[in-house]
Amino acid sequence: MQGAEGENATRGLVYLIMHLIEDPIKMWGKEELKYWLALDLCNGCGLRASRMLKLYDRFETMKSFWQGSPSELKEMSRAPYYLGWITDELIAKFVAKRAEIDPDSLADKLELANVRAYPLAHPLYPHTLREIHDPPFVLYVKGEMSMESLVYGIGVVGTRTPSHYGQKLAKEFGRELAQAGVTVISGMAVGVDSFAHYGAIEAGGKTAAVLACGPDICYPSSNKPLFAKLAEDPKGLILSEYFPGITPEKWRFPARNRIISGIGQGLLVIEAGKSSGSLITARQAFEQDRQVFSIPGRIDQPTSEGTNRLIADNMAQLVTSVPEIMKALNWATSTRPRTEPIVLELFGREKDVHELLSNEPVHFDQLTEKTGMTAGELSSTLTMLELAGLAERLPGDWYVRG
Repeated sequence: MQGAEGENATRGLVYLIMHLIEDPIKMWGKEELKYWLALDLCNGCGLRASRMLKLYDRFETMKSFWQGSPSELKEMSRAPYYLGWITDELIAKFVAKRAEIDPDSLADKLELANVRAYPLAHPLYPHTLREIHDPPFVLYVKGEMSMESLVYGIGVVGTRTPSHYGQKLAKEFGRELAQAGVTVISGMAVGVDSFAHYGAIEAGGKTAAVLACGPDICYPSSNKPLFAKLAEDPKGLILSEYFPGITPEKWRFPARNRIISGIGQGLLVIEAGKSSGSLITARQAFEQDRQVFSIPGRIDQPTSEGTNRLIADNMAQLVTSVPEIMKALNWATSTRPRTEPIVLELFGREKDVHELLSNEPVHFDQLTEKTGMTAGELSSTLTMLELAGLAERLPGDWYVRG
């Protein structure tokens, strides 16, 4: 893949060197890591990521801040440090919260959950994510895929209730992006997210799920097979900004979407209604200066209102193939263009039935009524079309074009 040669070459060298160190606990040592974890759990104290990164740049350790007495912390707000955000109110909240947390136990809890942690200052923390307005203070990761693979990723989002057409597109684009060497990033929700993940997995490519809970918790529970696959596959990854054991809550989902949009280089929206949460993610990507892509849909379908609006408002580039995405990002790819469907010359009943099929499911009974065929004749005809790859049977005796 191609990008800014000098900067990417330097980052690539750093990643190559750092990738040799598999365990951040071994590299940093539990002594430093535990204070990052402890500070991450100090909710409501005003310790934003950008502030703490500047603090780390100045002191090169979080231990002194964590262990500082109120008077020592107050000194940090004065010369020669001038950290004016360390107010009396912040100090009081921090000291009270600090008393509730045992840093010594946190790294051990990570190991028990088989989770790795990458604080904001860690060399393997994705530089793309570090650059957004509100980056996670710590990334918690479960799985074997390398962290550097996330940078060359595309977020894929869409409705939780896609049409058959949307399901097909999500899987196809997930597969073709993975075949092109792109990491498919999504949220493991039912619907478009899951189909995109499975498309990448079927292609033997890389895919990562960003959760709105701890990385050790499968949400939704119906996606346990996918969760297990991502956690066990060398090309899979589960990540979160939440410590293991933290359960999903409604407000966490919009927050996690900024990670889906910000951790890679672009975002693809596949089927989204006019009030879909995917549109929030698209706006976040736009604000993060990420390239946003949208697949157009039928104007009479509610699940296309959001994607079509993104295109109309010039917030997203209209795309119909993966090579268009690769070209827009100036990424090299060996992916072949999507091939046109093979056109066979049909006659008689096969032709009549095929013309009644489309990307939207139609029931067997409807086809019987429209064609005037007996159930046996129609079943035989549909079987012939299926064998030719021109029809696909869905559960419940529904059919679509192949």
